[in-house]
Amino acid sequence: MVLKLILTILTIVLIVFFTGFNLQNVCDIWFFGKTFSNVPVFITALVSFAAGIFVTLLAVFFAPKKKLTSEQARAEAERLAQKEKKHFERQQKIQNKIEQTKARAGKLGRKKSEKNSSSSNGNLDEQNSASENSSEKK
Repeated sequence: MVLKLILTILTIVLIVFFTGFNLQNVCDIWFFGKTFSNVPVFITALVSFAAGIFVTLLAVFFAPKKKLTSEQARAEAERLAQKEKKHFERQQKIQNKIEQTKARAGKLGRKKSEKNSSSSNGNLDEQNSASENSSEKK
C-alpha cells in the first residue's frame, strides 16, 4: 500500500517537472479545420494520450465478440475436462504416496519398539538370573 502511494507521488512529481520545463515550448495545432496557436507541448502530449486511451476503451468494449461454434465449444469443454482429469490423477498419486510413507513410518516405528522391548526383556532376564545366582550363593 505504501509502495503504491510512493509510486503515485513520484509519477505526479515527474508530470509536474515535465510540465514546468516545457511551458515555454509551444506549437500550433490544426484540429478539424480550426487552428489553435501557441498551445503548450505538454497539453498536446496529454490530450494525445487521453485520446489514445479513449479509442482503446471504445475498441475493447464495442468490438464484436468472437462467438464459438458448437464444435469449438465442445472441443474447449473436452480440453478442460481432460485437464481436470489429469489434475485429479496427480492428486490421487500424491495421496497414495502420502499413505505409503505413513505406512512405512508405522512399520519402522513398530520394529523399533519391538527391538527396544526385546532388549529390555533380555536385560530383565539377565537381572533375574543374576539375582537368583546371588541368592543361591548365600
